Amino acid sequence: MRSIKHFFGKTGDGAWSVTEDGQIVFWNQAAVDLLGYAVEEAVDQYCWQLLVGLTPQGEPHCAPNCPVRQDIKNGSPVASVDIQLRHRNGHYVLTNMSTIPVPSEFEESFLVHLLRLRQQKWHAHQPFRIYLLGPLVVTRQDGSQVEGALWNRVKTRALMAYLVMQKGTAVSREQILDMLWPDLEYKAAMHNLNTTVYNLRRSLEPKLEKASQSRYLLYQNGCYRLAEASAYWLDIDAFESGIRQARQEMDMETAVKKYKAALSLYRGDYLYDLTDTHNWVRDQQFRLQEIYLRALAELASLYEKLDMAEEAIDTYQQILSIDCCQEASCRQLMSLFTKLGKRSEAIQVCQRLTQCLADELDILISDQTRALYNKIRDTV
Repeated sequence: MRSIKHFFGKTGDGAWSVTEDGQIVFWNQAAVDLLGYAVEEAVDQYCWQLLVGLTPQGEPHCAPNCPVRQDIKNGSPVASVDIQLRHRNGHYVLTNMSTIPVPSEFEESFLVHLLRLRQQKWHAHQPFRIYLLGPLVVTRQDGSQVEGALWNRVKTRALMAYLVMQKGTAVSREQILDMLWPDLEYKAAMHNLNTTVYNLRRSLEPKLEKASQSRYLLYQNGCYRLAEASAYWLDIDAFESGIRQARQEMDMETAVKKYKAALSLYRGDYLYDLTDTHNWVRDQQFRLQEIYLRALAELASLYEKLDMAEEAIDTYQQILSIDCCQEASCRQLMSLFTKLGKRSEAIQVCQRLTQCLADELDILISDQTRALYNKIRDTV
């Protein structure tokens, strides 16, 4: 590792080296500056799990056996690629990455990635990148994150989220008033709307001379809409597209990689920072959480088919940490523990399920689950 540090420790490009299986073993200061992760936060992590790379179009790129490592193993030339990498603060940064194979005498390093910012190519077509899975995050053309006192107001972010979900369709003032201020009289609600529109325009474009000159939040004939909405990168679109691709993949190992890449976009429940104040969030939140839980179950099933029991157990436990009433996942987890000789753990899973169903839904476990429990309990 000393030789790698000697060559790349002080480069202007971000640089890190990884082992053959993708574990980071070197991370220079330029990488810290570009992506925000301290050396101790990056080293020993797997690069695809830490950085969750996406193509410029928002499709999953990073995976345990990514195209770059495949090319190196095959002795093929490795071209530089444009790739979006996840910054420590949660938003994505568009970069250009080149890769250098490392000779075997350089201890454990298999390859070195060199990284520099690249903003011109995709930002010309995508004014903003918008993240709705988890708290609302918006990044501008230059990669900076929308923030500040005006943005931090709940109604400012709620208006942005609501317009984003209209996908470019104009929304009347009256519809927005009913959605954001249903209990206020018209005059007071209109005052709040005008203030919130001003706050949102100033948040998205701080250098505007006049808020009414906004290029992105437009007003016409009593309606508001976001301009060029189809050009925005939206995490929900990438998430659902990634899940669809994973389900269509015939090769199980490749499907696992695609599931993991898509699931990594789910930072948390849809707009959970707005849930307590805006009921209109809940239906979409429930729909997306169901997609997430179903995809996790599908990933766990693939792990089982690939004889990756520990990974399957971890995934089923992840499901139950979100919704303890997922009875099918409980049965799979009970069966896995039993196969591994962990009978007491299997019984505990059923006991927790029984309590959860009673507390949350006031129902009993199904006959199918009870039969499995009795079989495990009575096994000598």
